[in-house]
Amino acid sequence: MRKATILSEANRKKQLIYRKDLEDANVLANQRPEASMLYRLEEIAVLVEDLMGIDAPRDEDGRILEVRPKGHWFEFEVAKRLGYNYPPVAGLFPDIRHQVLEIKHHTGKSVTVDFGRYHPGSDEIINEVWNQELQLHVNEIRYLIALAPPPEHKITTLILLTGAQIMDVFGVSPKATIKYQMGISNQWREEHRGKMLVGESVWHSL
Repeated sequence: MRKATILSEANRKKQLIYRKDLEDANVLANQRPEASMLYRLEEIAVLVEDLMGIDAPRDEDGRILEVRPKGHWFEFEVAKRLGYNYPPVAGLFPDIRHQVLEIKHHTGKSVTVDFGRYHPGSDEIINEVWNQELQLHVNEIRYLIALAPPPEHKITTLILLTGAQIMDVFGVSPKATIKYQMGISNQWREEHRGKMLVGESVWHSL
């Protein structure tokens, strides 16, 4: 599918989301997914690709924000590009529930992605009230992972995959300590610097 066609459909859904989020008293990003407004991975990609190269947020003394406020900042940056007017509530799973989208932002020299209590490759149905009707499986959750390594702490790589695709690309140990975790090697990061991985295909290179 041509990129212009993908962008046109993405913008159509974005307008629906923008209007509904303004009209509804509840924050739309926190609500259960709706089929008519659910972006495909490629549609998310065309709307968030301008996040490549942006700086990590800093406090008034120029220090990178702590993990939780930094993560929430990035979640809102993503949400705005998808048409949401109000930030999602911190701590939800997935972060933007309305898009079944979990979001990670990493500024460390090494990268360990924490998946919490849900293994991304699991075929288990998500046992949450919002999922009682949809019956989504954990491996259908979509993940947007941004890598912003030192010393610049600018986003150099974006990864946009479902849980099932994460298992194909990286693999995640079936055993958990406190959380399920996945490491991303230095070699992989160097090979994908300046690239965006969407559904296992390289979207573009800077």
